Amino acid sequence: MKTISILTILLFQFSNLFAQCTGSEPVVFLGNDTTLCPGQSLTLHAPNGYDNYLWSNSSTQQSITVSSPGTYTLTSTLTSVGPNLVVNGNFNAGATGFISDYVPGTGGTWGLLSNPGQYAISTSPHNVHNNFYVCGDHTTGTGNMFIANGSDIPNTVVWSQTINVIPNTNYNFSTWATSVENTTNPAILQFFVNNIQIGNVFSPSLMGCDWSQFSNVWNSGSSTSAVITIKNQNIDGAGNDFALDDIEFTSSCVNTDAIVVSIDTTIVNAGPDLSFCSNVPEYLVGTSNNSTALLGWNTGVMADSIIPDTSGVYIFSTTTNSGCTFYDTAVVTIHPTPVAIMAANPSVGIVPLSVNFSNSSQNASNYAWDFGNGLNAISTDTSSVSSIYTEAGTFWVTLVASNAFCTDSVTLTIVVTDPVSLETPNVFTPNNDGKNDVYRFDMVNIIELDLKIVNRWGEVMYTTTDVSASWDGKDNKGNVVSDGLYFYTYTAKGLQNTSFKGQGFIQLIK
Repeated sequence: MKTISILTILLFQFSNLFAQCTGSEPVVFLGNDTTLCPGQSLTLHAPNGYDNYLWSNSSTQQSITVSSPGTYTLTSTLTSVGPNLVVNGNFNAGATGFISDYVPGTGGTWGLLSNPGQYAISTSPHNVHNNFYVCGDHTTGTGNMFIANGSDIPNTVVWSQTINVIPNTNYNFSTWATSVENTTNPAILQFFVNNIQIGNVFSPSLMGCDWSQFSNVWNSGSSTSAVITIKNQNIDGAGNDFALDDIEFTSSCVNTDAIVVSIDTTIVNAGPDLSFCSNVPEYLVGTSNNSTALLGWNTGVMADSIIPDTSGVYIFSTTTNSGCTFYDTAVVTIHPTPVAIMAANPSVGIVPLSVNFSNSSQNASNYAWDFGNGLNAISTDTSSVSSIYTEAGTFWVTLVASNAFCTDSVTLTIVVTDPVSLETPNVFTPNNDGKNDVYRFDMVNIIELDLKIVNRWGEVMYTTTDVSASWDGKDNKGNVVSDGLYFYTYTAKGLQNTSFKGQGFIQLIK
């Protein structure tokens, strides 16, 4: 293996140990923690002036757009803020400054690197193997490079160097690699610092002479030295041939920032749709899981609940402290309330009484009648109905008017009495014995009366229009009449304005 004096390395690195962030780098600030509305997104920008960007979602772009809650962290890296601490990283000094488990080429059928596990320092792969391509180095196209015929032994060290470092300092390790011919089986390179792998496994392009870069930041922690090692884990002898150039290990400036993105989880609920009758109002009651939200309705009412007075869509909403507007709707259908209206003709009468009921109800399509006499009727229009009352009494008649949703009712009374009559006894004895001293007329349902009593010669003894009339046996002058036969005549009118008349005789005995 080739070696270089440790003293030489220390002298080269001593003046470069203190290259770190200076504070003059662009400020990495993603902004204040932010709350997004549902469906909203936020674009996070890293500042210009850095070589590499790494976001916590693995993106390496300078900007990312997020719409999910979480903590988003940005690591912005200036890969080289000081000189390269690798000795002879461009191999222009030849095979010096590094150690390797590969051996210098021993020659063979195809040239100096005919055998696996060997290396050479040259300006072109074709110079050391007849089948390798003519490639320029990465830096100038004319300088040296490290050229390897891949080893078939796993974990073979390709290149290694030890560098003194400052504890708790960021360093960027990078190298350029290329396949030396077109291949489907490129090298599988791993990079280690102090025996710990950094970065991912790296393979150069499948195309020969196509340089690509590996780069990764390493923090020294408590270490004061870094043993940098490159290994090739491809042990297939065919196609596993590559070149390295411009190996660098430089102080790097790493600035980070994080932002917490939240999603406003406010929920508002306007409550269930309502369907009710106008005479039985109901409440719309809105709810929210946000106790600080100012809630209101599109009617202008700033409260949780309202009594809707018209049919339509009611919107319950809030705008939260984060500027998000949330809303929910409820559909209200207010049905017109029927107005039950009826009239009876007649409402008072004598047995048997036939009553006609008119129906002038509004906003209804079905009508249920209860006539109060044990009879009922159903109708679907406002046509009049009738019922006959065959017994005396007071009857409560109810009409229920309804539509598909609502009802209303009205009640009235029907008074039915016995037939009109006026009856008289034949004999009375006005002798002041307390028995049958007054002649009384038994009147039923009489509302008007004209009564006259005369003697056998036609002389008028007594007249009255009092429906509660009685005769005490005296004439209109107050004189007691004599015993004998007297005659009466009357005209009367009953409750239903029915006129009738009658006559009879009275036997007066003292």
